[in-house]
Amino acid sequence: ELDCRRQVLDLATISSARLAILACAARCAAKPSPLQIHRQRALAAERMESFEGEVWSSEGKSQDDFMLKDECILLDFGDDVIGHDNKYNAHKFIVGQPRGMLHRAFSVMLFDRDGRLLLQQRASDKITFRDVWTNTCCSHPLYGMAPSEVDGPEATARGDPKGVKRAAVRKLAHELGIKVGTLDVDKFAFVTRVHYFAADVVTHGPDAPWGEHEIDYLLCYKLDCPGESLPMEPHPEEVRATKWVSKDELYALMAAKDEMPLWSPWFEIIAHKFLKTWWEDLDGVAGGRRCADYGSIHRFDCPAFVGGQGGATPYLDALEAAVQAAPAAGPVLKQAFRTEMLGDVASTTAVYGQSGAELKQGAYGKVPTHKHSKLDQLLRPAEVRAALTLKFFPALAGLKDNLGGDGDANVQYCNKMLCKVSRSFAAVIQQLPAGCCIDICVFYLVLRALDTVEDDMTFYAGREGDKEKELRAFHATRLLKPDLEPVRGCGEGDERDLLENFGAVARVFLTLPPASRDVIKDITDKMGAGMADYVSAELAQGTADEAAYDLYCHNVAGLVGEGLTGIFVARGYESAALAGGGELTWPFCGPANALGLANSMGLFLQKTNIIRDYLEDYVDGRAFWPRTVWAKHATISDLGDFTRPAARGGGDAKCLGKGTYASKMSTKGASDRALHCLNDLVADALELVPDALTYLSLCKTPEVYRFCAIPQVMAIATLVACLDNPDVFTGVVKIRKGQAAKLIIDTQKGHSSTLSTFRAFAEGILETAKTCRATPEVRERLTKAAAAIVAATPPPTFLEKHGGKMAVAAGVLVAGAFLA
Repeated sequence: ELDCRRQVLDLATISSARLAILACAARCAAKPSPLQIHRQRALAAERMESFEGEVWSSEGKSQDDFMLKDECILLDFGDDVIGHDNKYNAHKFIVGQPRGMLHRAFSVMLFDRDGRLLLQQRASDKITFRDVWTNTCCSHPLYGMAPSEVDGPEATARGDPKGVKRAAVRKLAHELGIKVGTLDVDKFAFVTRVHYFAADVVTHGPDAPWGEHEIDYLLCYKLDCPGESLPMEPHPEEVRATKWVSKDELYALMAAKDEMPLWSPWFEIIAHKFLKTWWEDLDGVAGGRRCADYGSIHRFDCPAFVGGQGGATPYLDALEAAVQAAPAAGPVLKQAFRTEMLGDVASTTAVYGQSGAELKQGAYGKVPTHKHSKLDQLLRPAEVRAALTLKFFPALAGLKDNLGGDGDANVQYCNKMLCKVSRSFAAVIQQLPAGCCIDICVFYLVLRALDTVEDDMTFYAGREGDKEKELRAFHATRLLKPDLEPVRGCGEGDERDLLENFGAVARVFLTLPPASRDVIKDITDKMGAGMADYVSAELAQGTADEAAYDLYCHNVAGLVGEGLTGIFVARGYESAALAGGGELTWPFCGPANALGLANSMGLFLQKTNIIRDYLEDYVDGRAFWPRTVWAKHATISDLGDFTRPAARGGGDAKCLGKGTYASKMSTKGASDRALHCLNDLVADALELVPDALTYLSLCKTPEVYRFCAIPQVMAIATLVACLDNPDVFTGVVKIRKGQAAKLIIDTQKGHSSTLSTFRAFAEGILETAKTCRATPEVRERLTKAAAAIVAATPPPTFLEKHGGKMAVAAGVLVAGAFLA
């Protein structure tokens, strides 16, 4: 199994113009200021407010219809709008989102002239919290309504969230039959907000898949008449009963729990934390003169309403304490929301289990690896044979060692570390021509050390400036001064060993021919500077757009292709044609598109890895899926949206249990938006393949050809494994070890074999594209990209197409004759 991002080497130069582009991209990805964040949130709310929606109607709709079609307004922990999703998805408390999706709600407390509060008992037909007693009306403002029910932060801050009030009027009419116009929308007093969550374990039991996670706007309204004179016609599917109660009656009923045993968790909070104070001056509260607290969000856990199918645990009391203790709430709430999203991921990865105990760089080990079963592998004898050949008889696979025979201790250390940090790819480096084998090995280790510094997100936490300095100076310090005190404690496992003993690599570097040293030093300088530009960049939500995505891939992998091309041509192993341009043109390759083919090849590898590593990168806080792509598919402004079950068809039996109520309900309202985005990016990567194949066709030295071809066939196999695969969002997708071994061995047969490999995968993509979960535009793009690969590869001969079957048939005949 090859990690295409880490196992490709490079040598190259990068012009000052390219560096300027890199710096510009880094600035574009830099962290926005608090003022910018505020403006972005306000603009987002304005866009949602101005959305041309529809007039809500209950005509002919069931509870199921409301849950499917009503779109809740989704929030971060600061009550900023981040998106929308249907009620089913927002209220699922299942593995993958144990506390559901935080959304906006309102609770109306309607008092009559005498100060009595109108209570309702929710109907038995309700999906969540059925049959419980609660306040007058509790529901949700919705996205997509006309007039708009979305309020921005300014409306809340001035105490006049008109969208929430409109929603209250709408639901009072729907639930209680209080006709629109009976109550004056301007007389609703917004008092404050409450953030709570509650799993519906009371009415659905300990494995409840439903719950509420809301920032609840508390609204007070006081009539100027007795409650009995208010015309009401409660909807039987919404309200089971109503009751006007005084202050003393309410608390007596809640304490006794005989006549009214079940109470909603949100009303328990409202009644015990707020209403007693309201009743002291109800006219003042209803008139907006008392208790008005527009800026606060009061947070409460509901200890009796934890658990559920997702195993929701308390956290809001602790968050409230952290907010109160902090000088500013913003950073605390931002981190808490991030923690919540990672907790959603962890609830899924805990089911699938951790990946191996082996320590690796970045987020490796934090998310599971989806491995193939032994039976699946054993049923493929050709792959088993290839794996055994590669492991025990590598020479038969054409992988001779041109590096390990050197007796120098420093060279031996380089060879040892190469085998450890690049695993199976080490043999591909070792088989390179003796004239450049050690050069490539050293360069690989230099870049791997540089990559280790860049990838470690904890060692330099709080010292990002030191990290930038280390990256920028690496070529002039670590590379040229082997006796310099090494970096200690950075990275994990073998990567840490490499950094702490990097002096051995530097000593071998100093023995290389001047041309090789110049290239390695120059590229290390340029790549280190490019990496440093991204140290302080905000990449938690991916790159800014497709151009920044391409540029990042160029910086970390396109230069790989450029550098290899330069060294192979300079050493005389390949012709200058290898440095030409291809069908695709790149802004970082200059007007002549020089080294365009090399860049396409490098970008294909890097994009494949970025697609596969979605979950690792998201967990690590350094993601690369372009925002302009994923935002087209996501329902919230967070890349983690795709980790939630509702984004990938509703989840799976392993997390929810086969045949359980939760598994049946999980598909309600769910979409395939995660797969839509995944397949969009796969199509983008596939468009690079024709250039990559052209590059390979120009390689004439067999060892160089294999060195370049092996990562390419691994990439296409990995990309096909990721295509339309929801496992990408619950772990790391790997190809079979036997498949990887067979692909490596097949490259020994030359370019025709590689073309056959690509053609076979492309034909499979054409079939998958017919039924894959993608938008029509993406499906067309996939089909076109796969067809271009087929067009670039010759059809197999009769023997190539049927040789395997003929061999099996012949074997059966021979065996039959022998047994006879």
